[in-house]
Parts: sequence; C-alpha cells; structure tokens
Amino acid sequence: MNNFFLNSLEIIKKYQDISGAYVASPNFSQYGFCWFRDSSFIARAMYRAGESISANKFFDWAVKVIRSNRQEIEKVLQKDHSELTHEDLLPTRYKVDGSANNDDWPNGQSDGYGTFLWAAHECGYDIPTDVSEIVEKYIEKIWDIPCYDAWEEGPEYLHTSTLFSLAAGLKAQSIVSSRKNSYERILQKIQEQHTKNGRFVKSTGNGCVDSSLLWCSYPYALYNSENELVLKTVDEIERKLKKGYGLKRYLKDTYFGAGSWTLLSANLGSYYAITGKKEKAMEIKRWLDTKFDSNGFLAEQIAENLLAPDMYEPWVKKWGSIASPLLWAHAEYINLCLDIQNN
Repeated sequence: MNNFFLNSLEIIKKYQDISGAYVASPNFSQYGFCWFRDSSFIARAMYRAGESISANKFFDWAVKVIRSNRQEIEKVLQKDHSELTHEDLLPTRYKVDGSANNDDWPNGQSDGYGTFLWAAHECGYDIPTDVSEIVEKYIEKIWDIPCYDAWEEGPEYLHTSTLFSLAAGLKAQSIVSSRKNSYERILQKIQEQHTKNGRFVKSTGNGCVDSSLLWCSYPYALYNSENELVLKTVDEIERKLKKGYGLKRYLKDTYFGAGSWTLLSANLGSYYAITGKKEKAMEIKRWLDTKFDSNGFLAEQIAENLLAPDMYEPWVKKWGSIASPLLWAHAEYINLCLDIQNN
C-alpha cells in the first residue's frame, strides 16, 4: 500500500482517544466529539486494514455508552409511538468520556445506532446480548420517526440513507440472533415511498438525489450493485453531483460553499472497484492522493467547483477552515485502497 494509506492508519490511531472514541476531527471547533455513525464506519475500515485492536476499542466504548443510556432507551420504548419525535432520540454524538453534550447542535439522529450494529457484525465483534437486543428494540421502535439526517439537516423528514442504516443494522442483528425483525419492512417502505423515476430519493420531503444514497449498495450491501434502482441512482449522482472526480452532497448544499466531499468521492470509487470499473476507481484515488496536505491530512471537503461560492467565506468566518483531518475521510480512503486491491 502507498504512504497515504499507511499515513491514514496512523492519523486515525493518533486521534483515537484512550477511551476508544474516535474524534471526528481534532482540529475543528465543532467536531471534537465522537459520532456513532462516523466512528462505526471508521472502525470497519480499521478492521479491514488489520487494525482490529483499534476497531474493538471503539466498539467497547460504544457498548459502555449504550449501557449508560439504558434508562433513556427504556423511556423511549415505553412511550406511545405517536408521541415520539426526534427530541426523544438518543444523541448521535458524545464527548470522548461517553457523556452527552447538551448544546443547541442538532442531535436527534438515529442512523448511528443502525450503523453500529452493522459495523460490529462486519468486524466480527460480539456485542453483548443485553446491548444488541436493546439497540434492536430501540431501532424497531423509532425507525419511522422523522429525524435529522447524516448531514444534521431536515428533522421533519424521513431520510433514505438513514433508513438504509437502520435496515442494515437490523439485518445484521437478525443474522446474529436468527430472529426475524423489521429490516424487510423498512426496505419495503423505502421501495414504496422513497423512490421516483426508478431511483432512490433523498427523503420524504425531497425527491432529488443525495450522494449518501450510494450507501445502499456500498458499503451497506442492502442491494446488489447491479440492481436497477442502484444503477439509476448512481447514474443520477454522477450526472448531478459529480464535478471532476469529486462528489457534492446534494445540489442545494451551501455548507462551506458545497465543495467536493472526500469521503463520498471515496465511496463512489469503492463502488466502481466492486463493480469492475477499476480504472474509474483509480481515477478517484489519484485525485484524492493530490488532496492530502503537507501534514498528511485529508479534509472533509475540497473547496473546488463550489455549488454555492458566496457561502464559503461566511462559513470560514463562522467556524474557521474546513475540518482537517476528518477521520471518516481517512477511513474511506483506506476502504478505497483495499477495494481497488481486492477487486
């Protein structure tokens, strides 16, 4: 593997807290927390790269956090479903000591808990039964509750990529427990209400495409990469959101001007690799190779081909430079290298 691959492993290990939590970005004012979603993806990449000790440290941390939230989960389970809102959901991010951070940042998301179950299964991590079962019950209770999406937006909608994560988590749990659960019901809901013109849509309130929709095939593998819905979704992503070799999140994005997201670009590269389009995967990898800075850091997004150029400076003024390094981006680069090598 190249130096960027090895460098990415070292950066993730360096910024994994002694507790096991992965800090999203150590140098960015808003990202000094551990997101269940980001970190579960990171743990999977580390496991695939032979760093199972790092991955297991995160899963151990996550188990402790869930156990510490058991009382809150029980409250959700006992509450009438019709009364639940995103404000009832478990936090999506935590301080590295496992405590919640009570501020005004959007925190009512559910995707991280599905991704946790899925990633643990992918990594061969044996989640204690008391934890896996209560997370399964929690997801079964809240999967159709509108909440913030992976980008911390749209709390009034059901988001397709969030449903993918929950279905993936429940599917993994059903394999482990040999019990039937709601994952097929979620997939049916997606099929009936989250598709348009033969492709997946961003959410119940938005019929456009979002690059996170790639996750249905890579990495969650809920749908075969040759599934017609997947093919048409990827085609729409390529036509609408791929600028050069970089992917945008969605067309109306304004965050830091809506540059090219490194982790999403790597996801597309991995999709290419597993579908036999190795040269297209290599093109994205070579593009990413040019985006590591002098410190070996890979940023959350690259400020090029901006969709909303007038919004770049206001975000820099508000929060400083774009988050770098972003550990999730380094993780998806690792995955891309492995997927190119293995296919």
